[in-house]
Amino acid sequence: MRKFLAVISRDIKSGTRDWLIIYLSVAALLIALILRALIPGVSNSAMNVVFVEGTDSNLIAHVESHATVGVVSDEAALRERILRMDDVLGVLVEGEQYKIIKQGNEVMPMEETLKFVLNTYKGQSIDLPIQVAFSDIGWEISPLKLEGGSLLIIFTTVFGGMLIVLNLVEEKMSNTLSAINVSPISRTVFILGKGALGFTIPIIGSIGSVLILGFAGINYGMFIISVICIALISIIIGFSIGVVNNEPISAIASMKMVFLPVLASIFGAMFLADKWHFILYWSPFYWAYDSIHAILLNEATWQQVLVNCGIIIGLTGLVFLALRKRIAHGLR
Repeated sequence: MRKFLAVISRDIKSGTRDWLIIYLSVAALLIALILRALIPGVSNSAMNVVFVEGTDSNLIAHVESHATVGVVSDEAALRERILRMDDVLGVLVEGEQYKIIKQGNEVMPMEETLKFVLNTYKGQSIDLPIQVAFSDIGWEISPLKLEGGSLLIIFTTVFGGMLIVLNLVEEKMSNTLSAINVSPISRTVFILGKGALGFTIPIIGSIGSVLILGFAGINYGMFIISVICIALISIIIGFSIGVVNNEPISAIASMKMVFLPVLASIFGAMFLADKWHFILYWSPFYWAYDSIHAILLNEATWQQVLVNCGIIIGLTGLVFLALRKRIAHGLR
């Protein structure tokens, strides 16, 4: 155990020296925060209106029933808000009159609709030329949140694999692998120690992403088991690429090739008809997506999760056996 911890400690010192571990550890969390910021816009009204502070609260509440409403401090702030890239209309109350302020290059014509909304508040009997209705078509959460979260969780395997790759490359560049081969530490302990951080980062990134994105009520038992299986993919990625590269640039270039099976598996599962999914059965990323997607939708069963995890472990085990000699030779 002491030798195992010594390998991990060396990787931590090496990674924190150039912020590598810190960056790869928080990369998934930063992306999750960006997704969290984008998600509210998916369900927002197409009409956005801004008022100045002090405007009649009843008027604001009336408009808010038909549009997304914001409030700014004064007229200058209102005009500044309208001039931004998105489409926003401003309303100034001047006595008994309403003045609508617009930029003039709005993609959607919202001015007439806003006039109708304001006129109905003044008591005029006018039927609005819009009808608001809600229909449940099976989406209880934002598609961006669901698909973006699923993609991010699976993509954490790339971050973990990249850490293993770069740590192995550094060992080669510093010529320490040959010294390790004649040291008391066994090769098995060395491999486990080198893979520990790459195994941990996907778990931390996945759990943190789920919490940031706010997936409430999911089965965390299923989720953690699935994430542990997904993290095994990081080890295979890291060692299979790390042992054949001797400098960081070539290693990073090789890591880019991993993006193809990851994205092909996930987008194939999203867009291909069910009858064509069999062409993706070779990919552990497909089975990982199948589990995570169902878990985030609260539709997963233990049988589905355990079967998918068994397939992931089986596929990664076969890949490891196929690459075992190459990995052993690369660690000499």
